Amino acid sequence: MLDDRARRHPDRPALLVPGRPALGYRAWRERAVRAAHGLARAGVRPGERVLLLFPNRAWDDYAVAFLAAHYAGAAGVVVREDLSAEDTARLAGDSTAALALAPDADARAAAAGLRCLRLADLEADGAGEDRPPHRPGPGDLAQVIGTSGTTGAPKGVQAAHASLTAGQRLDPRPRPYAHSAHAVHAFPIGTNAAQVVLVNALVAAPATICLPRFDAEEFGRTVAEHRVGTVFLVPSMAVELLNTGVAERHDLGSVLLVSCSAAALPAPVATALREALPTATLVNTYTSAEASPAQISAVVDARRPGSVGRPANPADLRLLGEDGEPVEPGEVGEVWLRQPGPPRGYTAGAAASAAVFRDGWVRMGDLGRLDADGYLHLVDRESDVIKSGALKVSTLRIEDVLHAHPRVADAAALGLPHPVMGAVPVAAVVPAADGLDLDELRLFLAARLGRAELPVRILVTDRLPRNPSGKVVKHELRARFEAPAEEPAGTPPTTEHERALAAVWRRILGRPATAVEDEFFALGGDSFRAVQLAAAVSAEFGVTAATALVFERPSLRAQAAWLADAPRNAGGLLPVDDADLSPFLRELRAQPHDIPLTSQQENFLRWMAEAEGRNVGSVAVMFRVTEALDPRLLTEALYEAVRRHPALRTRFVPVPGAAPGIRRAVVDPEAEVEAVLVDAPGESDDEVSARLIAVRDRLTDVGEGPMTGLAVVSRGPDDHAVLLAVHHIVGDGWSVGVLLRDLGVIYSALRRGRPAPPPRPMPTLGELVTRANAQWPLSRAHFARTLAGAPEAVHPFPGRADTETVLSAAHRLTVPAARATALRERAAEAGATPFQALATVWLGLLAERSGQDDLVLMTPVPGRTTPEAEQAVGCFVQSLLLRVDASGAPGFAELLARVRDTATAALDRQLYPFAEFSPLVPFAAWIRYESWNAPAQLPGLACTAWEVPRSATVPYPLPGGDRHVPELAATEQPDGSLVCWLRYNEHAFTTAAVESLAAALQARIADAAGG
Repeated sequence: MLDDRARRHPDRPALLVPGRPALGYRAWRERAVRAAHGLARAGVRPGERVLLLFPNRAWDDYAVAFLAAHYAGAAGVVVREDLSAEDTARLAGDSTAALALAPDADARAAAAGLRCLRLADLEADGAGEDRPPHRPGPGDLAQVIGTSGTTGAPKGVQAAHASLTAGQRLDPRPRPYAHSAHAVHAFPIGTNAAQVVLVNALVAAPATICLPRFDAEEFGRTVAEHRVGTVFLVPSMAVELLNTGVAERHDLGSVLLVSCSAAALPAPVATALREALPTATLVNTYTSAEASPAQISAVVDARRPGSVGRPANPADLRLLGEDGEPVEPGEVGEVWLRQPGPPRGYTAGAAASAAVFRDGWVRMGDLGRLDADGYLHLVDRESDVIKSGALKVSTLRIEDVLHAHPRVADAAALGLPHPVMGAVPVAAVVPAADGLDLDELRLFLAARLGRAELPVRILVTDRLPRNPSGKVVKHELRARFEAPAEEPAGTPPTTEHERALAAVWRRILGRPATAVEDEFFALGGDSFRAVQLAAAVSAEFGVTAATALVFERPSLRAQAAWLADAPRNAGGLLPVDDADLSPFLRELRAQPHDIPLTSQQENFLRWMAEAEGRNVGSVAVMFRVTEALDPRLLTEALYEAVRRHPALRTRFVPVPGAAPGIRRAVVDPEAEVEAVLVDAPGESDDEVSARLIAVRDRLTDVGEGPMTGLAVVSRGPDDHAVLLAVHHIVGDGWSVGVLLRDLGVIYSALRRGRPAPPPRPMPTLGELVTRANAQWPLSRAHFARTLAGAPEAVHPFPGRADTETVLSAAHRLTVPAARATALRERAAEAGATPFQALATVWLGLLAERSGQDDLVLMTPVPGRTTPEAEQAVGCFVQSLLLRVDASGAPGFAELLARVRDTATAALDRQLYPFAEFSPLVPFAAWIRYESWNAPAQLPGLACTAWEVPRSATVPYPLPGGDRHVPELAATEQPDGSLVCWLRYNEHAFTTAAVESLAAALQARIADAAGG
């Protein structure tokens, strides 16, 4: 290419470096040929590698050295000016460089153990030569270039000559960028963007101006002085151009093309750039050092914000799921590009290359999705996706919203480890010149991001750490968050509200808040603690504090300011007169219970009293122990655990002379356990499950007990199936987890001959229940208003037969990981949770099937709004009644907004007297959602899962008929898929009817997820 340009346009400037003579095409060739002979005389042989160590101020010399290596038959190992001696030595070693070439002696060559040659000396050695000593072939190695190193040490990528020149023509007509006499860039030597520009200089029309560094003022001045028509940028440069107002001080009207590469251009930045350069066409190029020359280039389209375009040939792009198969449009997958020319690879060897380079395809390390028209939308870097709980949070989406704030000059988002959620998002922001109010920024973000996407901490900094390619170096930024503060900073709490609120924070978080600038999530808070804080603030200050307060105003200062102005609830409570209660509840509450009843216990006792033979059953876990287990010692440990939890020693005894079904809660001093220990070698899984279920279903007598059951079926020394069950009237799913943990700790101590460790100090069960029930007046008004006139059932419902007997069966269906992920992402875009998205799908299906647009869903929540309650065993679970208006044929987005608002309002008032309201909607549509599916585990023992059968074995009567619809239960799986169960009354629904409903549910989920 250079030979052709030197012959046709010998004196035309090819490269312009400020402060240095222009490098014309003839001079470029002549100098490169002379230096090539100098390399050959220095002992460089064809096929060897030469380390190129050139500063950015010497772009012209670098261009000469790069082609000199080619003319000598060698390959240039291109090193960035800022690369450390250690990384330079690693790159030189991986690429087996023979020597180094530089303008002057470079200490990094010595660190790499290489002889360093001066370019001027090589040119002098080759004086008089005019023909290259070697002509490389298309398949010969041309260069080794380092990756950006944003997530770790840079890796060397090797490319053949045919790879560098793929898609280029020797004498194109017209030449690329023919609209420009000059093009300008400030890419550092050693980056892929700079390499592309260098190859362009050999074939394109304009002279290329190479600025040694990016300075927005100098960049603008250069454009204006040379009337530059084409500019090359990376997103960070575009941000700085906008923030510094360069377009207002320099005439940039000559710019007709802006080419942006290296990273996705945030949509708000693209919009602002178009406004600042109205005469320019903005093009985004998507590629990488590994993938080049494969790329996707497209004009930035305001109708597709965030898209990087689509390839000229759709067959050159594919998105693969976790199974390695292509995903459907709308689903998220790994992005792969097909390379023209010879494939590239890492210098570290085949093992390192195998995960990225495969059969001509390159794994980009990004997650993306295709829209219906084939345009690629990046979701995030695969390594940057934040796996928070069951959700996958995109840092690109957070950064887009941050960049949209008018006082944010620059921003980056990343994930930090969290002991509960796995990881949580945080953000670093550079304020604009006129300053930034973090509390105002929080409110801005809360209106545009889902709760899982809201940064739990925002770090204000004067600059973001970026590599020479302009990409944020996330591991350096992460270190700023993780570094401990040198000394306490900020303003101590001084006002009455600040001090009182700091005391509440300390109780919830277990650590002090020493400054009003402290943020709840940065001190260890999470979404569960946010619910606890809102409940505590409501209770202690007599206000109605929603969890939105914590997410939108996470700083102590902002919460205290809100608290100072919040209206008190003095006149807003809804007391209940005994006359307003059902006779059953009046008499039940009048009994002298040993422990106050929770609202769910009241409801269970009422429900069981309505018909002979009813029982709420038990909550159970099953698991398999795959090592030695002593069942009798485990039973002893369970007795000790039951002694520690009075809920498990509570019986509900009939009251003589009272109305039928009225019972008193009595706590026995002695522990009682139903234990079945069986040796059953050779039994099948089904036979073992039947034994376990029999014990589970034996816990029926709430008056005599026992309330806790244990079954161990041993098939061998290292094969034991275990069931732990608790009657639902004294425990819930959370309680079983607490009991399992205690059981494991006590068993571990006993089998080592040690005494069981003492129980943790905590409030009594009676105190916890009393505190929870004290919240009823704050929430009663909400549910009274919401449920007034609510329908009792989803009725009529096709396929439901009349019956007065209930026996539960279950139908299983699985939502694939990609589709479930797309549904979660759609929920996040609307500021909703995955539960709310699935509830919306289910609600829409029920409305369609029944023709009813006034529907009530019921869903369980833990009901543990204080840290102390987390450690207790008891029936604290609350059943939220969610009444949603589905009228007006709303689309998914609109219905999701209604479900989100309804569910959020109910969750903030979850401590309410459910027993007072459940009779209003006796056949509400049940939906359960578990966002994290961890198998049951006995601490200290090797355990695996043993799935609990969803079907029941004991029927119960329902006088007046069963008007329930099937219950939807969903559980997130570790691979991202969603396992759902439709639990139904087999006396009311046929298998065919439930299968039809399941198929319709799958179809609606697919529609909601985007296909």
